[in-house]
Amino acid sequence: MKLTKLASATLLSLATISVTQAVTLDIEVTNLTQAQSFTPRLVVAHDNTVDTFEVGESASSALAWLAEGGVIDDEQSAESSGENFEALLGPADTDNGSNTWHKVDGLLAPKSSNSFQFDALDKPYLSLVSMLIPTNDAFVGMDSIAIPTEPGTYTYYLNAYDAGTELNDELNSARTDIVEAETGNALGGYGVPGVAGGGAPTRVVDLGMGGTGVAAQVVNGEVEDGEDGPVHIHRNALGDTDLEGGASDLDSTVHRWLNPVAKVVVTVPAS
Repeated sequence: MKLTKLASATLLSLATISVTQAVTLDIEVTNLTQAQSFTPRLVVAHDNTVDTFEVGESASSALAWLAEGGVIDDEQSAESSGENFEALLGPADTDNGSNTWHKVDGLLAPKSSNSFQFDALDKPYLSLVSMLIPTNDAFVGMDSIAIPTEPGTYTYYLNAYDAGTELNDELNSARTDIVEAETGNALGGYGVPGVAGGGAPTRVVDLGMGGTGVAAQVVNGEVEDGEDGPVHIHRNALGDTDLEGGASDLDSTVHRWLNPVAKVVVTVPAS
């Protein structure tokens, strides 16, 4: 009888803990930059088997799709099917065992905030990632913070990271005058994700005179494709102020930033 009572008490205690942890969080994300927009935000509640990104490690295909093109799921790009975060994590807004995740649609403009609710179920960790535009493969990231168990308001400041999956050439995606070495494909032909599109640029860029000042190496109008190492803190946009030439299509007086680039406020409601 004593063992039965003890077992019953233990089960009741565990049930109470589970209900307490399975809370709906109020989350507010603020873009702290002056000229970088955030693409749709991916927020994930998960256990210790899930890692959206890891500083010092190579980016996953899912992170590459997000950091280069802002892609989270097949709805955004059928080309990413099987390689994006939807493929990695499972269906959105459901319990996938190791995780549950939600996509917050729309761009988050500079110096603006966005609030939403997120049911974390009983998962212990919270992560958030979103691409910065215009960049080649920069993203803002929150990596596996422990979800607070006590009611209250918790504030986190997030850095911008470089996924390391694309060279930071900072060239306009509409440009056709610079081609990739070996393939001969125009950079503008398959787009430099995040760097401003629109009409073909009229500026003349001389990239054949030695170093460009950015990661891309250009010789006789050809850009060597490559990677930029493992995930690391982003150096931010270099840009330039030369409207008629230079190594970048980004204005250094507008598009540069300093870390942190985002503030996240998580509110755990009282039970």
